[in-house]
Amino acid sequence: MYICICNAITDSQIKAAVASGATTLADLQFDLGVATGCGRCAESAMELLPALAAQCSLQATEISRLQRPAANDHQVQYVAAAYS
Repeated sequence: MYICICNAITDSQIKAAVASGATTLADLQFDLGVATGCGRCAESAMELLPALAAQCSLQATEISRLQRPAANDHQVQYVAAAYS
């Protein structure tokens, strides 16, 4: 199942990264690019992390949202402008 639509990352890829040592959302962001687009997948991705790490890793998402927009942000802004 796809977890991160922006970067086409599946739950299997996240589980493999966890098995290889990823323990935080920041690790998943660095290894796979998960939650570096719109960030909506951060909670779903964190559910696949070891229990203790998921409680303290959400802050990495806030940093990634400032780096680049999601792939569909331009379409959303365009459509919103059309209705204004």
